[in-house]
Amino acid sequence: MSLRKVQSYPNSKVKILPGDILYSSIGKSTYYVGHVTIVGPDCNIIESIPGNPSGHILTASQFWQRHHTGDRITLLRSKFGAEKAAQWALENVQFVKKYTVLNYQLKTIENNYCSKFILQAYYYGANYKLTPFLNWLILPQAFKYMQSLEKVAIFTKA
Repeated sequence: MSLRKVQSYPNSKVKILPGDILYSSIGKSTYYVGHVTIVGPDCNIIESIPGNPSGHILTASQFWQRHHTGDRITLLRSKFGAEKAAQWALENVQFVKKYTVLNYQLKTIENNYCSKFILQAYYYGANYKLTPFLNWLILPQAFKYMQSLEKVAIFTKA
């Protein structure tokens, strides 16, 4: 059992848990396509975004600062494998080098995008499929409709 400080999401009493998935709604801060991230075991946000390298880790505060007033962030949780998925994400984010939606095969880590990275974290880290459609292009907004995830909260950036 790890001894980590219990943290809450900015401006809320909702606890940050490893494996949480944050969906940022379609808008200016997500280049009008939406975005998903996973919370690591240290409560930092882990993601694949455009840039070189593509794999990034940031604090919850840094993640919130990136958003514009009125942006909505949906907190989704899996009842299965969240901590193992979080650990896998932390251990593998360094291997995410190039952002591309043209490679949606789950077995490749180097060429990645936000949705694929989260599917990989649960599949490889926890042996759990968030969706039966693993080797397809999965858009960020699809996470809001996955039956394997519970919608816990919707935050609006003040």
